[in-house]
Parts: sequence; structure tokens; C-alpha cells
Amino acid sequence: MTSLITDTVAARLDLVGATAREQDLYAGAGTNFYDRLVGPDRAEIREVLALARAVPGPVLDLAAGSGRLTIPLARSGHRVTAVDLSADMLGRLRGAVPHEATVECVVADMRDLALAGHFGLVVLGATSITLLDREDRSRLYAGVRRHLTATGVFALTVADGASADSLGVATDREITVPGGAGEEPYLFAQQIEGDGAVRVVNWVRLADIVPRTEVPVLTSRLHVLSPEVLAGELVAAGFTAPERSPVRTPAGVEILLLTTSRAGDGRGGR
Repeated sequence: MTSLITDTVAARLDLVGATAREQDLYAGAGTNFYDRLVGPDRAEIREVLALARAVPGPVLDLAAGSGRLTIPLARSGHRVTAVDLSADMLGRLRGAVPHEATVECVVADMRDLALAGHFGLVVLGATSITLLDREDRSRLYAGVRRHLTATGVFALTVADGASADSLGVATDREITVPGGAGEEPYLFAQQIEGDGAVRVVNWVRLADIVPRTEVPVLTSRLHVLSPEVLAGELVAAGFTAPERSPVRTPAGVEILLLTTSRAGDGRGGR
């Protein structure tokens, strides 16, 4: 198995004689950290809710995680199917679903969708498309197209501008993450691989870096993608040329929402 520990983190631990224990960001203990990391982020929610109001039919939330988009959609009265590969993530989502909401949680691989029924809106938020390589993205597109209604919309997000540029640059810095006892400092490390096409990211709680211990390191491997690349892929996969609209985000963060539909079904991109 290829290590997902960055050179910077490995060197930091080696200085104190510690070793790394890889922990998937999206499973087990990683789910709690992920919620703390992205929980306060309200980006995309307003835009996705507006799309859901405009498109009839149920909503499919891919890579739903612990429900950052699913819960607001459900609270707004939409029927939502939440798909995620992580049973741990969906377990957290189930615990947060409002009693009166209609939400179905499905542990499944979004690359191989085989769900009952069709959806008026399929959404892939949090720039989660970057989890997939080119072959996997092709499989995803085919599955989404099969599951969209004739007038349905596929919406996904991707970094843009300076935010996109920063994803292709090696980075090591300290960040703070909300915790039960207040803000906790972490080392964030981003390593660029594959001639700039892939980034490996690590998060290590600084308090865990203790000499001669095994230190948990949260990891993820992501692909560096541009809106132009995704637009070309979508058209090749049988979708209309996507419309691009900026997501309202905090200052310094640039995210684009791409919206498209099945080509040849009498509906242009949104």
C-alpha cells in the first residue's frame, strides 16, 4: 500500500523518534475531525437549496458525508437520498436527520450507482469530485446520467481562481480546528505528486506529537482539477456544457458551481 504520509510530516515525527499511524479522514475517528473541520462551512448550501427549489423530483446527494448538504435539504422539505462510501459518515448523518424528514442513507460507491428511481437533482458538493481519478470520474458521470430525470440537473463544485492555484502548491502550516475544549492547533501538510495532478494532504494534532509514540495522522489523496477539465469531461460524457456560477464563500475562497443536464433532452445547462 502506498503511504499517504507527506515528507514534511514524516520528517517532523522523525525528529522526536515518533512514527505515523495513517487514519482515513472519512472513516473511524476521522469522521469526528472532518465534522469539526467542515462543520462551520456554509458554502454551497444556499446555492444547492435554490437549485432544489427550481427542479422537481427527489434529490441525490453524493459523497454526502455527515450531511452538510443533506440536512438543510431535508429541513427544506425535500426527499433526499444520501450516498457515501463511509458507513461511519452516514452513521453521523442518520443521527442528525430531523424526525419529520425523508432521508434515505445508502452506503455505496458513487462510481457504481445502482439506485431505484430517478432524481431531479444530483449534487456532488465540497469539491468531492477531486476524490476521483479520470477513469473513476467517467464511471461517476455514466451513473449520474442514468439516474437523472429527463429534466434533471447535475450540480458539482470545484475550486477556482487563487483557491485552485493554491491546490497545486506544496504547503505546510499550522491551523486551528474547533474542538470540545476550544480551538486545537494542527499541522496541515499538502504534498504535490504526479507532476502536479495529485495532492496528498495530512492533518496532525500538535499535542499528539510526543517522542517515541505512534502519532495518528489524518490523510486524504485528491486530484487537482480545473473547471475547464471538468466541463470537457461532462460534455464528452453526454451532458450539456455546464453553466458556471460563483459560490458565495468567505473572503479569499473561490469555488465554482457547475450545473448541467443530459444532452439531447431538450434542456440547456443552467
